[in-house]
Amino acid sequence: MDRTYAFVDESGNSDLDTSKGGSSGFFIVCSILVAEKDLEAAYAQAEALRMRHFQTGEIKSSNLKPKDSDRRARILNELAELPFKLFFTVVDKSRIHKDGGLRIKTSFIKYVNGLLYERLFRAYPDLQMIVDEHGGQEFQKSLKSYVAERFVDDLFGDKDAFRAMASKDNVLIQVADFFAGSVAQIYEEKASGEAVLAYKKILRSLTLGMLEWPSKYQSLLPPPTDESGYADYQVHQEALRQADHFSERVGKHPDEDERLQLSILRFLRFQSEFVTKDYVLTTEIMAHLKDSGLGEVNGQRIRSSGIAKLRDAGVIITSTAKGYKIPQTRADINDFLERASGIVVPLLERVKKAREVYRLSSRGEYDIVTPNLTELAKLLAALEAFADE
Repeated sequence: MDRTYAFVDESGNSDLDTSKGGSSGFFIVCSILVAEKDLEAAYAQAEALRMRHFQTGEIKSSNLKPKDSDRRARILNELAELPFKLFFTVVDKSRIHKDGGLRIKTSFIKYVNGLLYERLFRAYPDLQMIVDEHGGQEFQKSLKSYVAERFVDDLFGDKDAFRAMASKDNVLIQVADFFAGSVAQIYEEKASGEAVLAYKKILRSLTLGMLEWPSKYQSLLPPPTDESGYADYQVHQEALRQADHFSERVGKHPDEDERLQLSILRFLRFQSEFVTKDYVLTTEIMAHLKDSGLGEVNGQRIRSSGIAKLRDAGVIITSTAKGYKIPQTRADINDFLERASGIVVPLLERVKKAREVYRLSSRGEYDIVTPNLTELAKLLAALEAFADE
């Protein structure tokens, strides 16, 4: 697998008192993820865009105000043509306990960036991370030590695995700044409704995932106001909880199959929460896995080593001929059960008929359902009892 490069910058400030003037409500960290084979092209295209739109200055989100939404959308559209993907951490500062140990700026920045670093170093074993500088040399040294202790055992074996660099010296850090600022405009509700729709449309195709902390999502399915809607809401929330339980159980060092399962699960979860109520096609999952650095994964491996193993572990994933999804409604569950019934019941009927043929022809001496197939025998008995009624 190619080495993956991550260029990281952020939007917002560390002050947890969001009532203060000038204090942001959210702290957004953006990572630009580039495969080594695409690195030269990404740099060249980003630099050309910088010169077109910002001339001698940096690509900076803060240079564009909310009223400049058309210009921001044009730049985002051009950036979307570059060979990279995005991953975000979004922190709602209003939901962090003020006495929870994160009031100090350095602690806040380390912890919040750590949420992103942990996810990326786990997903990409051969990762090189370049982050925007914070504070002085002493803080930079402590940040590198923090990362080494928590996320990468052999970080100091590769002097380039984690580096801090001034944004003026790296155009891809500037790109991360622009995306972080654009997402901040959505969360801070500074952009118009029309602009938000335009930004989301662009971001959707580029974003591999979004970690919101404390856990709270801008769900496609808001809490309902009626009893029927609440039942559907509970179906979705329980499915999300099971997905999260699996992610927690796998731990910090997943094996190859677990990395595949986590990548599939996070993609389905992200699609379910933010993007669509439709089923996700296998081809879309394949494209996501390739973008995530897992290479070419065929549909059979997605089904057998991915979806099937996730279901075995208690994750609720529904499917139809259209694709897969984290269930959002009771109708999704019913679709899945009907599909399962359409496969399982006819198959049992065929086994039942074959069994009857051989029992009849052997005058009961040959039963194809041998004693070691006890579970199958129970299912057939239940089917016979149902048919008799």
